[in-house]
Amino acid sequence: MFNARITVPPQAKAGEPVEIKVLVRHPMDRGGQSDGKGGIVPRKILNRMTATYAGAEIFRIDMNTGVAANPFVSFCTRAVETGDIVFEWREDGGATYTRTARLTVA
Repeated sequence: MFNARITVPPQAKAGEPVEIKVLVRHPMDRGGQSDGKGGIVPRKILNRMTATYAGAEIFRIDMNTGVAANPFVSFCTRAVETGDIVFEWREDGGATYTRTARLTVA
């Protein structure tokens, strides 16, 4: 199961910088080790996270096997308008996960 904790300020003034914090619960399994049954565990990591807001991509990170389990990301953007920040994660094997967080601009 995929779980993400997203922290966005409850309110911001137009033009004000805001910090967004994201903690994802994911094992980020580098793979390659024995599965105990004679097979090999495949790599299964989140390899990309993007965030879009007000119709534009505001953040992107490409991850690899060097990223620890349960990755934490923090970034800043400028408050433009009230709207959703849409987060998308892409996992090895093609699975994608999407979450949204509302930013209210006064």
